Amino acid sequence: MVEARYTGICFIPTQAIHYIMKFEAYIQPLLSGYYKHYRQPEQRLALVVGMWPWRDMVGDWVFESAHIQIQRHFTQRYFEQWLKPFISRVNPVVYIWGYKAPDYLIDYVREQGLDVFFLEDGFIRSGPDDDSNTPPLSIVMDSQAPYFDTTRPNDLTDLIANFDFEQDSYDEKWAQEMLDYYISHRVSKYNHQPYVDVVPIYGVKTKKRVLVLGQVPHDDSLKYGGGKGITLLDVVNQAIEDNPDAQIIVKPHPMTLDDPSVVSTLTDLRCLILTQSIHLVDALETIDHVYTITSLGGFEALLRGKKVTVLGRPFYHSLCQNNCEKLKYFLLCYLYCQYNYCVTAA
Repeated sequence: MVEARYTGICFIPTQAIHYIMKFEAYIQPLLSGYYKHYRQPEQRLALVVGMWPWRDMVGDWVFESAHIQIQRHFTQRYFEQWLKPFISRVNPVVYIWGYKAPDYLIDYVREQGLDVFFLEDGFIRSGPDDDSNTPPLSIVMDSQAPYFDTTRPNDLTDLIANFDFEQDSYDEKWAQEMLDYYISHRVSKYNHQPYVDVVPIYGVKTKKRVLVLGQVPHDDSLKYGGGKGITLLDVVNQAIEDNPDAQIIVKPHPMTLDDPSVVSTLTDLRCLILTQSIHLVDALETIDHVYTITSLGGFEALLRGKKVTVLGRPFYHSLCQNNCEKLKYFLLCYLYCQYNYCVTAA
């Protein structure tokens, strides 16, 4: 028996609807790309993989005047029969959100030395009136790998390793002014979380305070940032072991607050667990030392003068090992002005 669906005009078999949707998501964009390429062969075309929630705005994100977009869930058969020949003939600039694409596409792009940009949420993701479903205020683009991937070179880690403060027009005064502005205006990556007075929550400070920042389990920043297999429980235990006389405060990642298993694994430990949504800037108040795996919150804590210990190897891990003020100021300027592209009007 063939299942069918009433469209308002006629009944269409469900299988036919499935094929139509696949055609519109994967085949039609390539046909459109061929047309655009052969009509204006001197202009590069952008091939955008994924980023479907932002499909109405990615045209403003790419550097090329024309683009096509395909969804990221495609088979290797589609890749071999359709996408690879398209890339070979058209030579588009490829844009991928993080590593949200099949490995065989990413491997092919790298093996062929194709022009590619890996995109991620920027270091200022949301404003005070936004939520998690709002388009990002900024994005980061990297021509080698997402910034969180420290298993291989990327534009950010290359810059940190090779920047010459004497030759590369570094303006320390401007960097300090920018850092002062960043701190005084309470800027963070996620600015939609509520501001909270933490004094009633933390209590009167009588000893050293350590804040542990949680992350989303199985996040790519853990997998590619030296944090694979390390859990929030591991970080808390390390913080307790290193600071036996300190007050240990745990801030789970906002996206895990509704997961009871995150809190239940910590209930028997000597720590205060923040079970409500709190802005990171508030959570850092009166904190002396921050522990995390690879969270960008660790970098934000460094910018606010906190001591930070990371169990992974995020891009800023060298700053945790030596207190290089000049490099810290420079990184802030570069990350928030050059490596970070504003894509949504604040």
